[in-house]
Amino acid sequence: MKVRAIIQARMLSKRLRGKSLMSVNEIPLLYRVINSVKNLDFIDEIMVATTDLIADDPLEAAVKELDVSIFRGDALDVLNRFVEASNDLNEHDVIVRFTADNPLYTSEISKLAFQSHVEGKVDYTHVDGLSHIVPEFFNVGAIREAQELTRSSFDREHVTPFFRKNPNSFAILELPNDFKGLRPDLDAYLTIDTNDQLNAFEEMLTATKFDIKELSLKELYTYLDGIKHTPKATKQRIKLDKTWVGEEYPTYIIAEIGQNHNGEVRLAKKLIDMSVDAGASAVKFQKRDIPSELTKEAFDKPYDNPNSFGVTYGEHRMFLELDEAQHLELKEYASAKGITYFCTPCDVPSVDLLERIDCPFYKIASRDLTNIPLLEALGKTGKPVIISTGMASIEDIDAGIEALQLGKDKLMILQCTSQYPCALENVNLKVMDTLKERYGLITGFSDHTSGVVVSTAAAVMGAAIIEKHVTLDRTMKGTDQPGSLERSGLNKLVEYIRATEIAIGDGLKEVNPATAAAKVKLARSVTSKVDIKKGDVLTDEMICLKSPGDGIKWNDRAIIVGKKAIKNIEADVTLTVEDFE
Repeated sequence: MKVRAIIQARMLSKRLRGKSLMSVNEIPLLYRVINSVKNLDFIDEIMVATTDLIADDPLEAAVKELDVSIFRGDALDVLNRFVEASNDLNEHDVIVRFTADNPLYTSEISKLAFQSHVEGKVDYTHVDGLSHIVPEFFNVGAIREAQELTRSSFDREHVTPFFRKNPNSFAILELPNDFKGLRPDLDAYLTIDTNDQLNAFEEMLTATKFDIKELSLKELYTYLDGIKHTPKATKQRIKLDKTWVGEEYPTYIIAEIGQNHNGEVRLAKKLIDMSVDAGASAVKFQKRDIPSELTKEAFDKPYDNPNSFGVTYGEHRMFLELDEAQHLELKEYASAKGITYFCTPCDVPSVDLLERIDCPFYKIASRDLTNIPLLEALGKTGKPVIISTGMASIEDIDAGIEALQLGKDKLMILQCTSQYPCALENVNLKVMDTLKERYGLITGFSDHTSGVVVSTAAAVMGAAIIEKHVTLDRTMKGTDQPGSLERSGLNKLVEYIRATEIAIGDGLKEVNPATAAAKVKLARSVTSKVDIKKGDVLTDEMICLKSPGDGIKWNDRAIIVGKKAIKNIEADVTLTVEDFE
């Protein structure tokens, strides 16, 4: 078995441009990372994997000085970069993934993590929450399989989330975040992702004399405990099943199956398959205990319309219900397919049923924000709850949150309008901001409009969760079918949301490498307007501006204006500093 360390590095990091070669107490950051990896005696060879962009040419030059190999590949498809960087390995070899902003990988704990990976005979090993000082481990065969299975742009850019989202497809070992003495509360201070972190890191190195003596991780922790550091501002996040949801994570896309299965497990499984193929994050069902929900009068009321599955309303509702064994079957089927199953319980008996099959979290329908017994039962589960607000007032929401008795680390809230389909003038996406400000919760959007435009807009506006009804065929019998997305629509929804996540960027206004060639071609440089003879003193009257833009800019012309030409220069020539003395 060969063990290859692959250090992921680039110059155009979003938060701190050029950080890989920035000086950290007079030693470039990447040099520190490589030296840290060289101290791990279980590593057979080291490779830096960077992009094929011109901006990363300096990384290649630097790496050659450090006697390690380099691979250059796609800037965004980092998963493919790892696969191609390991083409010469066999499927049982191990890749140890490092990133170039973490210069202090701990030798002892990393070795124990590696031993756990090998002894556990797993595909992927990581510290819960990911550590800045312990790397990730995965087998070459597993990364090749992930490459074949995922189409998600997020998964391909970030390499390992696909493993964590698909525990039934891969053998995964998740080490606790305090593994062998790790301090997750101090982990954020052992990476360099911003200027503030760079400055704090240099202060730590100086204060501890890190570069001139042996220093243990315990001593670094003691230093961090002792300084009056400002805690890193962390944005809210909640783990739904095995996936983190929040502002700094990909939009969590829920395919709302509801009762569009029309009472058939076979159709429900087809809807799950469709959701998996599209790249949705989760599928949601509904569960009602009809006898506890309807009075005898309501149950026996005639229900004669094209969408009816029974003579009475009660018979119609009973026909659509799946029993406990069927819900368990669908939960296990979804899990095997690598997607999360969860459910909206509409009454206390349904909560009890879903608890028996270990539903990982719940959604509460807006109509039930006044159903205090149901909310109290959900709160007692201690599991996360997504609150819908489609037909609720602020007072209803206040009362519902009070009844749930759950902290902000267990609650999420969705703007919604319970109109089917919802008219655009009734959507009111800005309510997401109102809900976030009032309740301080992770916020999203449950979409009842036709099409995918509004959901995409909600994601751009910051919705951490998007929920959309799905169907196999909008012409099928059922009240929710006409306003739901079919396969092509769900594919577009996921594709558009993932594309906008990439397009949103980091907010820094700089010349993008993608425009550099065009800028050189179209911008203008100082050019000779007339013939200039050797010995002539250059004046403004003798110059103009013309393309290309790879020469002296007009505002920099003082470096040659007033100086003598050292040779004859014809008109219409881009001028250089070397032409004058």
